[in-house]
Amino acid sequence: MERSKEQWIDKALNSLDGLQPAIAPTGMYGNMMQHLQTDRLRIVPDAVSKATIYRAVAAILLIVTMNVFTCVVFGKNVSREKQLQSFAKQYSISDTSDGLLNI
Repeated sequence: MERSKEQWIDKALNSLDGLQPAIAPTGMYGNMMQHLQTDRLRIVPDAVSKATIYRAVAAILLIVTMNVFTCVVFGKNVSREKQLQSFAKQYSISDTSDGLLNI
């Protein structure tokens, strides 16, 4: 049993004796090097088009404009509310329904 196992191992190891190493086709190395050189020297076009950049700038400007407009309107409302409160305080006017408390 052990003898047949050894013969099988020897037969498997000796099966590679007559093989020759693989030989690359002629000119393959030159073709590969030429291909690598053209890849290195290739000019890559812009990844983002100008139209996309213009759209992004327009969106940013729209957002900034809306924020400024909101701040201006909100500031006017707050200042008007403060003016009304100071007027009410000056003339002892309040929004309670009991008029006797304001005397």
